[in-house]
Amino acid sequence: LLLVNGHSSHVNMKFLDFCISQKIIPYCLPLHITHRLQPLDVCIFSPYKHQYQKELTHHVERHEYGVSKENFYEILMITWRASFTLTNIQSRFCNTGLVPINRNIVLSKIQ
Repeated sequence: LLLVNGHSSHVNMKFLDFCISQKIIPYCLPLHITHRLQPLDVCIFSPYKHQYQKELTHHVERHEYGVSKENFYEILMITWRASFTLTNIQSRFCNTGLVPINRNIVLSKIQ
């Protein structure tokens, strides 16, 4: 299963043929509401952004000013490990109303 934005710029016959050949089921999210339902934005990257800001604040509080080539990866991985957990991913998909499907959650986000 592959969740995609239903916009025509993202879905075409070549894409659909590829999905068929690879046994991928494309699920097109409705147009103009993906910002509300898109699991990665709602579920993953929003907490990731929050966690990254939190880690940068801790970094400055420890008087380690600035992000450099030497410490960027370290900060990134701390943020990644705190955000991209199985629990976060599973619970956040529930919050979108997509898995399991919850019509009330989906409709409340677009009203």
